[in-house]
Amino acid sequence: MSQSALTAAADPHFPRGATYEGSGGKAWFVGVEWRAPSIAAFFCGEDVRAGSQGRVSRHSVPGRITRIAAAGGLPIVRIPEPERWPAGLMAGAIVVPHEVAVHTNLPADLEALRAQLLTSATRGDFRRIRHGNFGYRITSDPALIREFYARHHAPLLAHRFPEDGGSAPVEQMLDQLDQGGELVCADIDGDWVAGVFNIPNKDSYDLGTLGIRDGDETVRRKGVVPALIVRSLERAVELGRERATLGHSLPFLGKGSVWFKAKFGGVISWDPSFPDMHMFMDIRQAAVRRMLSATPVIHTEGDALVVSTWLYSGDKPVQDTVRDAGRFPGISRWYVLAEPQTLAAADAQLSASERIVPIPVTLRGDDPPVWLGEVLPSPS
Repeated sequence: MSQSALTAAADPHFPRGATYEGSGGKAWFVGVEWRAPSIAAFFCGEDVRAGSQGRVSRHSVPGRITRIAAAGGLPIVRIPEPERWPAGLMAGAIVVPHEVAVHTNLPADLEALRAQLLTSATRGDFRRIRHGNFGYRITSDPALIREFYARHHAPLLAHRFPEDGGSAPVEQMLDQLDQGGELVCADIDGDWVAGVFNIPNKDSYDLGTLGIRDGDETVRRKGVVPALIVRSLERAVELGRERATLGHSLPFLGKGSVWFKAKFGGVISWDPSFPDMHMFMDIRQAAVRRMLSATPVIHTEGDALVVSTWLYSGDKPVQDTVRDAGRFPGISRWYVLAEPQTLAAADAQLSASERIVPIPVTLRGDDPPVWLGEVLPSPS
C-alpha cells in the first residue's frame, strides 16, 4: 500500500473519523483508514464492529481525544503536522508506525539455514510440515499466476481480512514476472493447495503474496504457511541471496503476524514509507493495560523501535515478558510498565535482560489522564 493511498482521505481541516467497538473497548480513528478494523481488533476484541463515521473538525480533535481516553477508549490519530498541535497533548502520545517491515538474514548454505530455523519456537511448525507431506514446485507460468490469484489468494484474503483486506491486481503480479517473479507452490499428493509469489531482487529475495486454495482452514492448519516460508527461504539461499524480506505487519506483538515471522529469524525494522499514527493511551484505563499486556505496542523513539507493555503480577507474566524481550531482533528497548509492588517483586528476573526498562506506574482513578507518552523516559 503506497503512502499516497494511505493518506488519500486526509484533509487538514476535516479529516475522516471512525469509531469501532467490541467487548474489549472502543477505539476512535482520525485520518487513519487503511487496516483500521484490524488495528481496532487489538484493542476492541475479535468481535469488533464499525460504529459512527464521518468528517470531523480538526479543531475539535484534541478535546475529543481527552474525553474519549477518559472514558476508557483509545484515540488513534494521524497528525501530519504535530508541531501545530497542543504541545501538552502531543507529549502524552506515542508515535506508532502504521506497519513495520520484517526481514531475515540468511546463511550461505542450506544445512546452515535449517540449523538456524530449527529452534524451540519452530519445532511444532516443522513437525506439522513433516506430517503435511508437502511437495513443492516453482513456476512463472502466467496462466498459473492468474489461477493462483483467483483460486488461492483472493479467497484467503476474503476469509482472513473480510473488512479491510487489500491487494494489488493480478496484473501487477504478471508485470513482476519480468523482474524474475516466481510462484512457489505447495502440493499435497499432487493436489495444488497453496502458494506464495516471490521476487528475487538484486540484494534480497522478497516473499510476497500468499494464497491457500479456497481459503481452506483445514489446509492452513496442516502447516502450509510455515512450509511455504521455509521453502522460500531455502530458495533464497539457492539463489545466493543473503537476505529475505517477509513483508509488513501491524505493529503489535502477542501471537500475531510479527510473532509468527520472528520465529523464522524475522528482524523488525521501521519503514519510513509508511506514515505514523499517534496513539493516546491512558494507563489508568483497564482496557489500555489489558491491550498492552496481551499485544505490546511497537513504537518509535527517534530512529529506533521500542516496545511498551503492561506487566501484571505473577510468575508467568514475568517469565513471558523476559522471554519476549529477548525474542524480537530489531527492538532496542522494552518498556515494562507495572505497579511499583509488581516491579519490586519481579526485579531480579527483569534485571536479567538489558533491553528491559521498568517503569513504575501508580494507578489512580482521578484526573488528569496518565498518558503512556508522559511516563516513558525522554529519549537521550
